[in-house]
Amino acid sequence: MNKFKITVSVNICEIDEKKQNGLKKQKNGTFSMTINEANAISIDNCEKAVLETAYPAIRESVSRHLSDVSKKKSMKKNRN
Repeated sequence: MNKFKITVSVNICEIDEKKQNGLKKQKNGTFSMTINEANAISIDNCEKAVLETAYPAIRESVSRHLSDVSKKKSMKKNRN
């Protein structure tokens, strides 16, 4: 049976944008959210923003993975 590696990376960095954005999918496929300083220094608000940003990325990754596995199994079945 194959093994699968799961890697997660979260980056929180200060930016110079004045506009605060909600959840946004970037062109490279990642998700981001801009929050204000008050939320960034609050452990509860910062954690909530990280989780809200991570959730769609996790869902998309799991969906893509399951689709790939399904296609791989289907191709294997067709060869036999």
